[in-house]
Amino acid sequence: MNDKEYIENKCKRCLNKYNDNDLCNIVQTIDGSFKCSNEDLGQVGEFIRTDKGFVFQIDEQKINLELYFLINTTIGYVKKHSMSIKNIVEDMDIVKYKLNGMKETYIGIIKEYIDPRSNMKKISVNGYSLEQIHILKILTHEQFEEKSFEEI
Repeated sequence: MNDKEYIENKCKRCLNKYNDNDLCNIVQTIDGSFKCSNEDLGQVGEFIRTDKGFVFQIDEQKINLELYFLINTTIGYVKKHSMSIKNIVEDMDIVKYKLNGMKETYIGIIKEYIDPRSNMKKISVNGYSLEQIHILKILTHEQFEEKSFEEI
């Protein structure tokens, strides 16, 4: 099966499957079959992060997802997607958050560090792990770099 046959037969969720110029994100696997990274994309409530730093959530009518495929050259290509917003944050993103069970809101910068006990990369904000907080807003590091003023 070639990549166009794959699109016609297998890729049910990809809204971009009829675009002849861009065959989505189809890659050939080691065993010679084809796989699209957008196959599991498109669940209601899922968060999407693009390579240009835009973050949005898929609504029930999937209008956000359809708009994404219409203007993806402007907002970038899907970099990460997850049902939890905590899985798409990256080092140096700015977040507005609440501590679990608290009413006060805080603003902090996501920091990546290596946990000396497990020797694994982890991320936190102001010393709190992502499990301890509820994220309300995100300003991605890509957007911050693009939109911020820098003194010469």
